Amino acid sequence: MKRKSFLIKAGVGLISGPFILRSLDRHNSSILAAQQPPVFNCVLLPHQTGGPFYLDPEYDRRDITEDLPGLPMRLRIQVLGIENCEPVPNAIINVWHCDVRGGYSEFGMVAGNPVNAADETWLRGYQSTDAHGRCEFDTIFPGWYPGRATHIHFDAHIGFVPGGPINQTPNASSTSMSQMYFPNNIKSQVYNTIEVYQDKGDNPTGTHNDGIFLSSGSSNDLMLVFDDSDFPNSITADFTIGLDMAGTPVGVKDIKGSSYFQLHPNYPNPFSDTTTIPFTMMTTGMVTLSVFNGTGELVSQLAHRRLTEGDYSVTFDRQQAGDAFPAGTYILEMMVQHPDGRFRQSRKMLIQ
Repeated sequence: MKRKSFLIKAGVGLISGPFILRSLDRHNSSILAAQQPPVFNCVLLPHQTGGPFYLDPEYDRRDITEDLPGLPMRLRIQVLGIENCEPVPNAIINVWHCDVRGGYSEFGMVAGNPVNAADETWLRGYQSTDAHGRCEFDTIFPGWYPGRATHIHFDAHIGFVPGGPINQTPNASSTSMSQMYFPNNIKSQVYNTIEVYQDKGDNPTGTHNDGIFLSSGSSNDLMLVFDDSDFPNSITADFTIGLDMAGTPVGVKDIKGSSYFQLHPNYPNPFSDTTTIPFTMMTTGMVTLSVFNGTGELVSQLAHRRLTEGDYSVTFDRQQAGDAFPAGTYILEMMVQHPDGRFRQSRKMLIQ
């Protein structure tokens, strides 16, 4: 098995630039959103430091709060294989972050840690991904400390056996570290309105002026994406990690998925510059719309977002998409993750 380079992408969002996702009702159309860069699950990202408070995975647990005060947060992570964007089961995802005071457990007042928490274990833990490459953590919205944007540390392990060496798979990567970041508007909303954070106030460092975040180049790929529909009671964050290995296909109960969605022909087709890709959602589900070239290589991901019932379309502008799209035949694939299963449809797209 080749050595695994770890890749990561914030997993839920809409696209801008060459792609615009629109939501269409029966009477009119409107732009749903166009505020984030193109969403790829499989984009190589720079390693980021684990910081001075890293520890090897030790606590196998979903709930890492230990009853600490703070805004309850559900952290949902999915791990996919870059070679086929299928789920990677049995990957260990280890997370750790600071409390509302900006302190880390298991460390005293060293390296700028503002609290003596050497005998504490909160806000640390790991989970193993299931057959769908998913794992979840119940935690709290992190606090902050000077000089850093609000973030969560994480690493991924292949072949990890609790209580034993991390490297159990021949030539496996021992550890890949990086960090998940919080949008500035989300962190300001929490710090300014949730009582337990108000004494300390808003974090003056955000993703616009954090040197570690900005130095990563593809920094937007490290952003968490939020569902704040239950705010101020709780908040949910989604994140996707891609590994340079083939994932394990999960059962496809209905290859057409016609009871859940319908991918319509793009128009015009063939096209030279711009085409529109319409689709219909009959139920709510996580939608991934991808483009593969003639050899089956994933060359672009046009959408990755949870969508509700309705009609949608993605406008694809070839000229803004760069050199990845020479004339030829491509395959559009729409995949919907639904509580009932995983469903796919595909169509040919011709570029002149």
